[in-house]
Amino acid sequence: GDLPMRVDYVVTCLLGLAGLSLASINPAFSRNLTAYHVNPGNYTGIANMDTADAAGDAFFDLFSLVLPAMCANDTQHEYGGMCNNPEVFSSDLVLTRVKIEVDARFGSYGRCNICTNGTVPMSKPPKSCIDGTYHCVCGDFQNPRPCGIRVGREDVNMTFGANRPTSGYSAEWWWTWNLVTRTGGKWYSTPTMGEGLTWRLVETEKKVDARCHDKNFDAAVYTIEKDCFDACPQPRNRTDFCNVNCTFNALLGSDASHKQGSGGLSGEEIVDLWVKAFEDCPPLQ
Repeated sequence: GDLPMRVDYVVTCLLGLAGLSLASINPAFSRNLTAYHVNPGNYTGIANMDTADAAGDAFFDLFSLVLPAMCANDTQHEYGGMCNNPEVFSSDLVLTRVKIEVDARFGSYGRCNICTNGTVPMSKPPKSCIDGTYHCVCGDFQNPRPCGIRVGREDVNMTFGANRPTSGYSAEWWWTWNLVTRTGGKWYSTPTMGEGLTWRLVETEKKVDARCHDKNFDAAVYTIEKDCFDACPQPRNRTDFCNVNCTFNALLGSDASHKQGSGGLSGEEIVDLWVKAFEDCPPLQ
């Protein structure tokens, strides 16, 4: 009865040894990626984690801005794990830019998340885990499966932009759809089993306090919709719905809460604002 588990363990050990000694990334398919990652400040590295290009992480970060309201008001459209994600709701988040060497023969994207309440997020049937550890799940939401060793890649516009909201969807989902169809972006997953075989962390270029980044980004957006923000009861409370509304008015146009937005900034301009907010923060030691 234990034989399959023993075989899996032996294979894991052999692959681990290969990664440490003989194996390396195939130079014919090697390329470097600059990627960003947000997570609680007590973690290092990118093993079993998700990263993104600038556009992909700008989308993730701004999508996170609407999550509190979305989770409170529009639970019928939520997906598993999105409303208790420590990479969104922790109080000590950091934003990191890294350089990664990857084998560009990408595989299935892994939804890599922190174990909460003893369960791997988005596992089906629920898989037990130790709280605080990272785990990746591949496949679709209804039929998840383990991830292989390849670096996963996902086009976020295909995932979040393929289905346009309809009547009955909240402003938060309309903002999400309008945002992703402008920014686009790529998400990457780097499974632990692939380290040294399909990817390696070349350099951690810079790490900043996410609160600094938020402050810089919000200050830039404030100048675009100053009158809107000043009319809010709490003009600088970024989680207040009035302020969220002003933020997306500035980025996407005032009509983006209920249809395809016709104003605001281009996707490139949104990403540039987001990156500048990162660059203007001092690095954490």
